[in-house]
Amino acid sequence: MLKSQSTSITNPKADGELCRNACGFYGNQIWDGFCSKCYREVYQQAKEIQEGYDGKLSNSTSDGTPSSSVPSSPSFSNFQEKRRSNMNMRNPIRQMVNRAGSLRSTNNSVMSSLSHEEHALEHEAASKHLEIMTTDDARLDIKSQVKTFANNFHKKCANKNIQLDTLIQDYGSFRETLKKRLLTNPIYRDENEDLILRVRDYIERIIFSRDYSFIFNRIAIICEDKDLSIQNRISSLHWITAPMLDTVLNENISIAREAIYKAINALIELDSKTIPQGKIHSIMECKAFIEEAIRASSSSSGINADSFLPALIYIVLKAKPPRLHSNIRFLSHFSQPSGEQLYYLANLDSAVRFIELLQAQHLGLSSDDFSLYMRGEPVLPSKFVFFFFFTSIYWIC
Repeated sequence: MLKSQSTSITNPKADGELCRNACGFYGNQIWDGFCSKCYREVYQQAKEIQEGYDGKLSNSTSDGTPSSSVPSSPSFSNFQEKRRSNMNMRNPIRQMVNRAGSLRSTNNSVMSSLSHEEHALEHEAASKHLEIMTTDDARLDIKSQVKTFANNFHKKCANKNIQLDTLIQDYGSFRETLKKRLLTNPIYRDENEDLILRVRDYIERIIFSRDYSFIFNRIAIICEDKDLSIQNRISSLHWITAPMLDTVLNENISIAREAIYKAINALIELDSKTIPQGKIHSIMECKAFIEEAIRASSSSSGINADSFLPALIYIVLKAKPPRLHSNIRFLSHFSQPSGEQLYYLANLDSAVRFIELLQAQHLGLSSDDFSLYMRGEPVLPSKFVFFFFFTSIYWIC
């Protein structure tokens, strides 16, 4: 009998059940389903608390309650019975054991929920970006490659000790490796030419649906001072009008005004997007509305850099988009724009740089007038200054 008991203690795996505290070790019936470590830490600690609790209760009973020889009234008996019931409900051992079990079940349910969400996300992204692929082998290969990288990348993103530069390098290396695989592996030879773009979108959806906050928050912390500086600079230039920037935008025309408002909203929404291509889409939307506003404001049908960039600068000043520098830096590291997308992302960066360096001569103003505008003081238009000067000379003469 003793030998059997000793074996069950030293070999808890024989029971085949894990510890009730979900610590990863095996539990044992003798330790009430806990492993030896958790039994000592949880059960024995709770027992000591219970003994102290019972000791205090017995002392208070002996000091302040009638002895058992004194007959008690029915109401007092009911009170004692109710009190004993409440004591059982407040039993520290039972509470701590139940709490351990509830924590384990809660953790299991949370992990199950997260696993279900990740599976649903993967299925949705694959249906959207990989469904038109011609072979199952190619589709499964991409899903396998991306899933393996995504799981490892997620662990690194959640690790605060890993630097942002490491994440940037790992993500860029994976993109290049997968791109080379798509171009050289024979299982992809029958796929369409836009396969690389569709795989890019699939990668972004899988990675940044889960890790965007980890990555962008690091960038935002690094760029916090720069973002604040740009915001303050834009606020100080709120008085700038479209004609000052030599742009053709005419807000007196309803169609142009509506397009300008839409361009402003598109640029503001840039910060709320979590997928790189979503942010690029906001920039391209802003670009399309600016072109619409230019066409509505001018009889000239041609739109070039000389007409577009001043209009974009004006939109940035009116939109005052939050964390603009952080968003541009995020896109420069984690997006893959090409062609027109790359061109207009560069235009947005140029517009921000122009705003940072803007001086009086860029607006056709004198230094004194520029200083008055920056201080928020009224500035008399030059045509009125000329009129008053001419009138004064006339009356003097």
